[in-house]
Parts: sequence; structure tokens; C-alpha cells
Amino acid sequence: MTGIEQGVQGIVQWLDMLTTIARSNSAERYPHWAHQHIGEILVKHGRIFRPDRALPVEILGPAKRCFHNSMEAAFAFGHLTYVEGFASTFFPTEHAWCADANGYLYETTWEKPGTAYLGIPFKWDVVAQVNDANEFASEGGFVLGSSMLLNWLENGFDESLLVDIGEPLSNLTEK
Repeated sequence: MTGIEQGVQGIVQWLDMLTTIARSNSAERYPHWAHQHIGEILVKHGRIFRPDRALPVEILGPAKRCFHNSMEAAFAFGHLTYVEGFASTFFPTEHAWCADANGYLYETTWEKPGTAYLGIPFKWDVVAQVNDANEFASEGGFVLGSSMLLNWLENGFDESLLVDIGEPLSNLTEK
């Protein structure tokens, strides 16, 4: 197993732990919800982006502003897609980055790419809708921290919001 695969497995284990805690805390209150935690959505719909396939970004954005940096890069460079999820260097961290149609990763904030990336590549319309609603200030992510998340938790994630890039997580689990 490669370091990237181990890193992605670490992210999945982290998300599974958070989901288990959320399920024990909220399943009684929301028994009919499709998901109890964002981790379930990421594990089911997230895509792997390989840091060994990272391409350089001409100008990195400010530290600790990955959601904003990635949104700006996707807007400025029409060939890039905004991706949000978790990345890992030493520990899984909520993060955003960009990817192109071939699944190449563009790290818009960190000087060196992390060791693993698992995220959802969103269509621009979704990103713009969240931005227009001024939900960018959310602490728990940008799109994944927006009011859309409650709808996805309750009713299930709408796969039509995805851009079909990156590797499905099932590719990793089938190896």
C-alpha cells in the first residue's frame, strides 16, 4: 500500500470515527435522516486526488484561507474545479483545493501538497450559490459547511452537483 493510500485510509478512519460519534449523539433525534454526519457523505461520494499528481499554482493564497483561495482560483481559471473535503499532512484537516478535468490536483494554499486528499469536486453553480448567500464565513467548511449540508444530511446528497473527476474511493477499497 502506498503512502497516498495509507493517508486516504487515515482520512476515512477519522471520518468514520466522527460519524460514529455523531450517530450515537443524533440518531435518536433524527432517525430518518439519510446521513448523520458529513463524514458519511465524504466517504460515499468523495473522490481521491493524488498529491503525486499535483501541478504548481502560480500564486498561492494566504495561509488558513483554503476555501477562499480555491474558490478564487476556480473562478479565475475556468479549467479548474473547486474541491472540498479533507487533506492530510500529519492529521486529517478540513481543506479545499482545485483539480482539472484530468484529476490533477492544484494546491492553492499549502506550499507543499499534503500526503492525501479526499473531497467532493463541486460544479461551479454550487460554489457560486453558496458564495452569493454569503455563507463563506462558515467555520466548518465552505460548501460543506453551508445550509445545503442540512438538506444533504436529511435527504441525501445530490450527485448531480458533482464534477466527475478524481478517483472514486471504491478504487482504493477494491485493491
